[in-house]
Formats: sequence, structure tokens, C-alpha cells
Amino acid sequence: MKRTWMILGCALALGMGLTACDDGGTPDPTDSGVTPEEDGSMMMMEDSGPEPSTPVVMAFDEDTGMEVAADFSCLGSETAPTGSGEESVTLTAVDFFNSMPVGDLEVQFFPDNLPSTDGTCTGTCTSVTTGADGTATVTYDRGSWYGYRVVAGDGTQAGMPKPYVQVIQANSTSTTLNAVSRSTVNSITALLGLRQDPENGILTGGTADCEGRALVNAQVRIFDSTGQIPFSTASDETKPFYFSGGTPSARPTETDESGLYGVGNVPIPADNIIRVEIWGSTAEGEPQTMLGCESVQAVADGITVLTVGPTRSDGPSDCSG
Repeated sequence: MKRTWMILGCALALGMGLTACDDGGTPDPTDSGVTPEEDGSMMMMEDSGPEPSTPVVMAFDEDTGMEVAADFSCLGSETAPTGSGEESVTLTAVDFFNSMPVGDLEVQFFPDNLPSTDGTCTGTCTSVTTGADGTATVTYDRGSWYGYRVVAGDGTQAGMPKPYVQVIQANSTSTTLNAVSRSTVNSITALLGLRQDPENGILTGGTADCEGRALVNAQVRIFDSTGQIPFSTASDETKPFYFSGGTPSARPTETDESGLYGVGNVPIPADNIIRVEIWGSTAEGEPQTMLGCESVQAVADGITVLTVGPTRSDGPSDCSG
């Protein structure tokens, strides 16, 4: 997810001067779309006829810079990646705002891809502290998924301390660990018009087709053990956001060419587990279907990062599709 952080960081660093939006409307618990706002009030829109068709989900080809037909041929058949054998790997904690390495951060590394839900590091977990160059060495089955937790606390850049929030990531194969400072979280929530409750979490990540290309026109839905968590357009409730031209924004209702999604004010369930599903239409005039489904731990006053690819045969058993 380094690309996620770089896009967000560049948007903030450039000082785009964007005005955060708080769109009004009545949420549909079966859809993650956002209804337009009038005069800042929550309004029930009158039925004006059939709704416009959902745009077809496409994939963004970085080589050509064009949208192409998404490949879902592996839907429901692929399994989680397996590794190439146990080896030592050097990981680097990077501040997503400025891409600089961050030292003195405690990182809990979970080679089984199952970050603990109580914040502890037991069993196969290894606790490491990043050096001044942001690096730490761990051992795992390289090529397979792993998970990690950046423990909230002070990290250092060029010897200067800075407070960082807790970050959880699962299904990762990258050698980059995402570190997010408190000041950056505050800047992002302000940019999005989010009044983030510290008892809730922030969820963000990417989407992918069978070839690993970012999905365009896809939407996110989230669930806990009791069912779907409804979205609202109110700034202090559970609110989805997408990206526009590489910049996080409250206005888009589906992914752009970055394939990135986000949800603010995610309520933390008793078991800490949130199921993330990606939905979209795969053909003109067809209704949305579930394209991807993964489960991940959500954390209060922190950020959870999760890329969701096509639905796996060995994925969560309670997926909607």
C-alpha cells in the first residue's frame, strides 16, 4: 500500500487547498453511494424515475495509462499466495506523508498474517524496533502474506521525535511498513470533512483484478458479525470516501484509476474484525455483484490497511456473494 500513502502524502504536501465536503442524504444500507446535498441539510430525494445504471467496473493499465476490461476469470478459484521458503527479510518503516524512513518504532510482525486482536505479540509474532534508517529484519515464508502492527508511539526522523498512530496491515507482501503520524491523520480527516471519533477507526486500501490492476468504478461495503454497517453522509458517522485525480475526496461514489477506497469512523466491534467487500457491475446494465471479500482487524484511533483482490476460494466464509 505504499502507493496509497504516497498519493495521500503528495496531495497534502502540495497544499491543494481543497474544500472538504459533507454531502447530505439518506444512506442506503445495501449500497455505498452518496446522495447529493442541498443547503447542508439531510434530504429525502423524490423518486424521479429509474436510477441511472451503475458504471461498469474497469481496470487501470499503468503501462498504457488507459482503462481496460477488468479480468475476473479467477473469481472464486484462487487461493492465498504461498511462499518460496523461509528467509530473513529487511523491512522498512516509511512515513507515508514524506516517504522518509522512521526509526524507533515498535513493530509486531505476524508471519501467519493474523495480527492479534488484543494488541499482544505472542505465538509466532516477533516484536522488532526499527533502526535509525527505519529498517528491521524478520524471518518468514517470503512471498506469502504477512501482517503487522505499528504500535502507537514516538518514532524519529533525522533524530527528531514525532508521534505515530497504530497501523494494522494484513495480506501484505511488501517490504515497506506504513507509518502514519498523528498530524497527518488530523490533516487527512480535515481534508475529507471527517469528524473522526477516537473510539472508531479508519479503514483504507486498494482493489485489484486477477492481474493485479486497480479497479475503476468499484464500491466498498463493510460488515461486522451482525451484518452490514450502514454508511451515512454525515461527517461524524461511518462515511466512505474515494479518490479524485489521486486526491482523497468525499464527493466520488466509486474508485477512480487509483483503485483506492476508504471509510472513516468505522465502529470497532467486540471481536475487532471487519469484513471488507468490493462490489461493482461487470457488464452494461447488470446489477452490482461482489468482486472481492477479505476480513481484517480494525483498531480504535488508528488505521487499518487492506488491499482487496478477487474473491478467493479460501477467503472468509461469511462473504455476501
